[in-house]
Amino acid sequence: MKRIRLILSGLLISVLFVCPRDVQETVLRAHKLYEQNEFEKARDLYNSIEKKGPATWYNLGNCHYKLENHLDALICWRRAERDATWSEFPALYHNMNEVQKKLGIENSFKDYFARSIRRILSLFSLFGWQIVFLLVWTLLLVLLGYLARTQRYIVLSGLSLLLVICVSALYIKYDFVNARSGIVTDKTLVVYAGPDKGFHELGSLCRTNEVAILEENNEWLKIQDNNLVGWIPVSTIAQV
Repeated sequence: MKRIRLILSGLLISVLFVCPRDVQETVLRAHKLYEQNEFEKARDLYNSIEKKGPATWYNLGNCHYKLENHLDALICWRRAERDATWSEFPALYHNMNEVQKKLGIENSFKDYFARSIRRILSLFSLFGWQIVFLLVWTLLLVLLGYLARTQRYIVLSGLSLLLVICVSALYIKYDFVNARSGIVTDKTLVVYAGPDKGFHELGSLCRTNEVAILEENNEWLKIQDNNLVGWIPVSTIAQV
């Protein structure tokens, strides 16, 4: 509990520096209510903030967790993950692990690896990674002739490897920023072959399943869950 309070205080300070005055006041009131164990009132105040950043989503998730709305807490923390900073990830993933245990969700090695990659990518924005790539590329072009003449192949290999890493990071960051996903909120969700219940059923999804969103058509979403690709109503999942 002490750790959560410290995290909340740190996030509160970061919010106060970047938010408009009316939002700052709302955050302060919500934070005070949370400290007083008025979790429902704090949740409602956080929900009233129109443009929620990672700190707001994180705090909102904490309120839902205290109210034992575990799926709502997970949804909020997944939304916070998208724009979280390097220092915010440990607390965020700790909370996500706790709520996933309560929901019966088991993380695979692939999930933990993806989390590590996301934290590394949080060091820079998409624009920041573009700048890093251009700097490494320029440095390699400038030094290429000199390093080849002086036969400093280890340095040349190192710069080349660094360039490959930057390209990979830029590609993954772009994919992460533009990817859309959602968490199933219905207990049992039927997946259809087309954007209407008149199409035949392809399969079903369970509550808490996370799916990739491929396309949107009015009130329907085309989703993918492993090898299952089909359509579901928009209202049946929470986008994260």
